[in-house]
Amino acid sequence: MRLTLYKKLAAMLFVTFLLICMLFIWWTQALSQVSKSQAEQQLHLSLAQHLVADNPLIRERVYDYEGLSNLFHTLMILGPAFEFYFVSPEGNLLTYSAEPGEIKREKIDITPLQQLLNTNNTLPILGDDPRSTHGSKIFSVAPVTNKDILQGYLYIIIGSSKYNNIIEQLKSSEKVMLGTLWLLGTLLLLLAIALFLLNKITNPIARLTRYIDRVSQNQFDISPDAQINWPAKNDEIHRLGRSVNAMLDKIQYQLTTLNDKNEQRKKFLSQLSHDLRTPLASLKGYIELTEKQTTDKTIMENLKVASKNINQLNHLIDQIFELAHLEAGHAKMNIETFNLLEVIYDVAAKFKLKAEANQLQIVISPTQSTMAITSDIGKLDRVLSNLIDNAIRHTKAGGKISLILEEHEGYAHVKVNDTGIGISELDLQHIFDASFQGKNSNSNRKHNAGLGLAITSELIRILKGRISVASIINEGTQFKIILPLNK
Repeated sequence: MRLTLYKKLAAMLFVTFLLICMLFIWWTQALSQVSKSQAEQQLHLSLAQHLVADNPLIRERVYDYEGLSNLFHTLMILGPAFEFYFVSPEGNLLTYSAEPGEIKREKIDITPLQQLLNTNNTLPILGDDPRSTHGSKIFSVAPVTNKDILQGYLYIIIGSSKYNNIIEQLKSSEKVMLGTLWLLGTLLLLLAIALFLLNKITNPIARLTRYIDRVSQNQFDISPDAQINWPAKNDEIHRLGRSVNAMLDKIQYQLTTLNDKNEQRKKFLSQLSHDLRTPLASLKGYIELTEKQTTDKTIMENLKVASKNINQLNHLIDQIFELAHLEAGHAKMNIETFNLLEVIYDVAAKFKLKAEANQLQIVISPTQSTMAITSDIGKLDRVLSNLIDNAIRHTKAGGKISLILEEHEGYAHVKVNDTGIGISELDLQHIFDASFQGKNSNSNRKHNAGLGLAITSELIRILKGRISVASIINEGTQFKIILPLNK
């Protein structure tokens, strides 16, 4: 799926916003928990000292563990938010208010107890929770002595497991849920505002992108599309839009100028070829008349050379006229359905005598086919004729020209292969340019290729096909034509 700039930025903003919200909620909860623990521990800091001072059972009968356990149970009923433990100086649990099965560890670390008894330490200080193997909670502690001998510590956990369960239930109450919904609603509102502002920022970029896409589809002809009128703002986006408009104006001017010059060139070539035909026809007529009237062998040879050059010039002028006619879009299509292999055989037959005169072999594959195509048979005949003629002129005696017909995924592939002198890699880039003649052509004994390949490329374009070429020096060349088949 292709995401627009707005969608990408919106997704990044949403993820960032979500992470910030989660971090903020975690931080506020952690801060709230620390503040709550600090306040509760400060509030109940002297609780254990008061119990030791006011209760003779703890102060004088520390070895009556059963009595102490009953006392702790009674105290826990009166204050369910507390858990009571009597701890030895080494940290062993001697008695407690909890049921035996609820205790997860029988010894705690007394270091936090000693830290809390030292009033210089910062609250909250967490001590080991006997009901958990790794948990810790705030607490109150007081040393228990008998005749100035330390007997142990009264260790009171602030926030019993029952108390914590009640707190968790309160968190899921209707008020808490309502507060959470308000918080989520506020966050969503802020997100919507942020997305709205983001859309205001990215919308001009989206408009500019759509406009450039339309211009590109119209081959940079901006006449069908009115330019975007960018306000005279000095921000980067509007400055970019005005720069794009200026650039497109310049491109439009250059394209118009180029098209005008191209049209002038086509008209000039067409007119030039037309103007040259008349004097050449007259010149050829006089040469033929002179050939009939003279018996001098030297003059006869000279006239043959002149006649041959006039024929080549006439052929080149015809090609110029044909190319100009095709590029101007004046070619008419005569569409019909025909057997493609039969056309290949017919065209090859026209070059049979020429191939034999040059000691070349023309081979067609396959020998039979029912492959039919709907196209202009005259223009396809012209294409194949140009390619076969080009192969004959660039293949030495004893060589072979292969015409191969294949079908691939609904397309007809026609290959014209030769075992000729080949085309250099540098020349391959310009093989279909007008008046191209490769350095490897045998120009000493065969006339220039002229505009034949340029005309071939233009005809293939008109037939809605494709043409490509591959070649290896001194091994041969392959021209491949791809045309759509009937469906």
